[in-house]
Amino acid sequence: MIWTVVRVGLLRMWHGRTEILLTFVVPIVFFTVFAFIFDEQIGLGKSPLVNLALVDQDGTQLSRELLTSLAENETLRIFSPAGRGGGTSFFTSIEEVRELVLEGALPLAVVIPEGWTASLTTPGAEAVDLQLLADSSDPVATQVVSALIRQTSGQILAEQARQLIQSVLSLSPDQFAASAIARYTKPVGVEVVDLLSADKANPVVSMYAAGIAVMFLLFGAVGNSGTLLEEEENQTLERLMCSELTMTRLLAGKWLLMTIVGILQVTVMFAWAQLAFGVDLTGHLPGFTVMTFVTAGAAGSFALTLAASCKNRVQLNAVAIILILCMSALGGSMVPRYVMSETMQQFGKVTFNAWALDGYIKVFWRDLPLVDLAPEVTVLTATTIVLFVAARLLARRWESS
Repeated sequence: MIWTVVRVGLLRMWHGRTEILLTFVVPIVFFTVFAFIFDEQIGLGKSPLVNLALVDQDGTQLSRELLTSLAENETLRIFSPAGRGGGTSFFTSIEEVRELVLEGALPLAVVIPEGWTASLTTPGAEAVDLQLLADSSDPVATQVVSALIRQTSGQILAEQARQLIQSVLSLSPDQFAASAIARYTKPVGVEVVDLLSADKANPVVSMYAAGIAVMFLLFGAVGNSGTLLEEEENQTLERLMCSELTMTRLLAGKWLLMTIVGILQVTVMFAWAQLAFGVDLTGHLPGFTVMTFVTAGAAGSFALTLAASCKNRVQLNAVAIILILCMSALGGSMVPRYVMSETMQQFGKVTFNAWALDGYIKVFWRDLPLVDLAPEVTVLTATTIVLFVAARLLARRWESS
């Protein structure tokens, strides 16, 4: 009898394609997605390319040698000043690169302050630290570049010390401590200047709140869109079509409902984040309102398209789980995009999770004005329109039946 129970269960699973899909296919899909995300990255000692600018305010041979060595590192992609052609060139003003970091164009900038070389070669002079202007929304890049600076500068200064020692023979310990050679035996100081999160309350929490909110916004919208399939099964949809209600109006009503519920869902999430974790929602209401409206609208159209393309609610739930989780992984809701390879970061742009999160980051992290949300708002609005039209075309099967 025990084996009979097992046999019946296996036969039921065999005939239930959705159960087979969730049991065997979904794990493979997720393994593949995360394997691509972390391929040749975390776990293999490699990191994504880091974009950064180099600023030489010192203007000495030693500072140029250090920046040139950094520019030749294959882990770094150097951003050169506009209008400078041919090879790598360095900035001389800190203000220009500061704006690039604040706007999100670059995550980092290495600055060699004026007097850095003199502080190394002048006995008794106060040490001058290198500066790393950082956008700490990408902590991996900060750690990678800090380590590279220390490694590269250590090699250069060790060579300088060797040359200096060759020119000075038979130094006593006291003479060595008082000479310029002693400076080269000390590690180079690197000061990380966080330009964004220093004056914010729990800024990272706002990023996590946005990622989770967008993911569950999709799940909630799909749950509401499933009522279309339930209405088809119990023939309510057929009776609605016999009334003055058209399919376009029905879908528009469903979309509006899901958009309103989605806006409330995200608002509750961020209100709790402000209440429990100090996220500044009230100080970012205009940008939050714009991003939440277009994101909820896009999620509603996405859910309508899925519902119109599925035969029943069971199929809808299975397809939605796979698509939403894959989109959330690629778009940054589950895994921060800065740990992904550059290829995967670009590939993640096909999901509107990535566009929504980029918009929320501009609002809560960078404090940018509404006009800078134009790319994200445009893409999400276009997604809403295109997917709603697709849902309307797919819904013609209900009219014909």
